[in-house]
Amino acid sequence: MIIEPFGELHFIERDKAWFGMADNISPENKVELSIEAESKEEDISSKIQSVKQFALDYPNIVDKLYKILFLNEKRLDAPKSIEKLKQMYFFTGITLKPDNETWWLTLEPHFDVPSIYDHFIRYTMFGRKIIWSNLYITSDD
Repeated sequence: MIIEPFGELHFIERDKAWFGMADNISPENKVELSIEAESKEEDISSKIQSVKQFALDYPNIVDKLYKILFLNEKRLDAPKSIEKLKQMYFFTGITLKPDNETWWLTLEPHFDVPSIYDHFIRYTMFGRKIIWSNLYITSDD
């Protein structure tokens, strides 16, 4: 299926999701896009509209992701600046869950980052609020 303006998506039965490498979400790179659905026949038009809105909101959303990463980094002895973190990690993946409100988002390290930073940063967003991350953030942060 071709989904404009994102490109071609294929339904993967095992994962119950439409999957493809999407154009026009991140201006720097293609992004792995998954849209979860019960079956290939499910009408996902409202989910496609949500992804289109996500693409429009992308700058604000990705800023939130980097700010959370920066908060985590501030706890360390030699914290990196938010600008440096943006050079180290890029937005690589998005999954829209079946409820059409929950998103799984991923930042990936560039190939040349030191091995201690060589891990994927994962987030869960509900609506436009980040509700979970695999980073160590406390409620005091």
